Amino acid sequence: MKPSLKHYADYLRMAFELNLCSLAEIIDWADKLITDNEHPGNWMIELSTSAGKHPLDVISLLYLIPGEPDLDISLKLLIAKLGQIYPILLPDNGRFAKPEHSKLLRSLYHLIFDHSSCDKLRGAIYQIDLDLDYVEQGYGDWSVIQQDYGELLATSCDYQQ
Repeated sequence: MKPSLKHYADYLRMAFELNLCSLAEIIDWADKLITDNEHPGNWMIELSTSAGKHPLDVISLLYLIPGEPDLDISLKLLIAKLGQIYPILLPDNGRFAKPEHSKLLRSLYHLIFDHSSCDKLRGAIYQIDLDLDYVEQGYGDWSVIQQDYGELLATSCDYQQ
């Protein structure tokens, strides 16, 4: 299924909240939409001119974009973005997740379990969470995490650019 503007808005909102995208990326997206539309919506103009706005105001604008949400699609777009930023996860001290990765994976875990109905996506993030605990307790090596992470990224293969 081709993502709608609402799917992209929800993806950008989540990515912005997780620091996986910047305000500049959101503004660039809105600018492109304005360029591509003869009659851009007010929300497009609001987003395009949001450089000086508080981040919570930008998040609110993204929530208000019209359309039917499908958070599974938006989450898969988010996973695709994650794969662009972090194509692999390298351990810290041989077996621990780097603090920024640990925080990101924990936040992603909660997003997916709170909002996704996709069993494949839920299973992949659950496996990472479970195996991270085992590896950090010394019951396995980091290659397990790399494999789990690859499986998580594979859930978004339809949305990778």
